[in-house]
Amino acid sequence: MGKRTKIRIFVSYARANKRLAGRFLTAYKELVSASKNYEYEFWQDEDILVGEAWHETILEALEKCDLGLILISPALLGSKYVSEHELPKFVGSTAKPLIPIMLQPVDFERMDLKGLENIQIFRLEGEKFKAPKSYGDCTGNQRDRYVQALFPKVEKRLDKLFGGKGA
Repeated sequence: MGKRTKIRIFVSYARANKRLAGRFLTAYKELVSASKNYEYEFWQDEDILVGEAWHETILEALEKCDLGLILISPALLGSKYVSEHELPKFVGSTAKPLIPIMLQPVDFERMDLKGLENIQIFRLEGEKFKAPKSYGDCTGNQRDRYVQALFPKVEKRLDKLFGGKGA
């Protein structure tokens, strides 16, 4: 097996979505651990140690990351902290790359997407679906399909960004 490229990922989600985000991340981390080309290293706020200055630790993690995994939900879009400190790192002309995931449905017409409106957001497509689904819309094995459909799309994006073997 060849040397895998290490990718440091900053995970951004709203605290209100902690359980749903945790379910998604558990399944996703399990899947990407088998990646042939990339070694994924995730950072999320639960990695902050007791006694550490949380704001400074988050800012440091934002600086060190290669890209952001943004778990989009109404609560994330409504979070003042995320809007002021996390999203600006991934949206705009000097932005780091991001992988936006639709964790919960949002109203594209009526909600402020904080600069994400021009970026392709991952949702699960299906012949039997009226519209693409967020992770939270999925149940049972649809959640597995969601993560499995996401994996090759992320890998292709990483190939393009970091010159991986599939590029």
